[in-house]
Amino acid sequence: MMESKGSENPSKRQRTSSSYASGPEKDIAVLLKEMEDYEPTIPDAVTTHYLEKVGFSTDDKRLKRLVALATQKFLYEIIHDALQYSKLGKGAKDKSKKKILKMEHLALSLKLHGINVVKRDFLVDSLETLKTMSNQ
Repeated sequence: MMESKGSENPSKRQRTSSSYASGPEKDIAVLLKEMEDYEPTIPDAVTTHYLEKVGFSTDDKRLKRLVALATQKFLYEIIHDALQYSKLGKGAKDKSKKKILKMEHLALSLKLHGINVVKRDFLVDSLETLKTMSNQ
């Protein structure tokens, strides 16, 4: 049974190798074209805020979404690695299906990606709080 191309879901269509055959410039052009329709997990407003905060400004929505996609991938890798550390920490005897992300697992994952997390002993919001804690 043959289906017409018009009835296919565009996201399910297979791309032929000839559509990417013209080299890296065409690959980038195709990727940027696809970014127009892509809705990243990180909203455009959040991406725009942080890009402007570090001094980068652009009106190109595709570029902002490309940055959001790269950020999303980076975060997913960190979370995935932390989950793997969590599974290793449970051991074979714990059969619970509940997944708990602990700071120690997240810190190990972040360290693997070049981010060092230093856990402070405690945080005091004011000198008054510190005095109150020491008097108890």
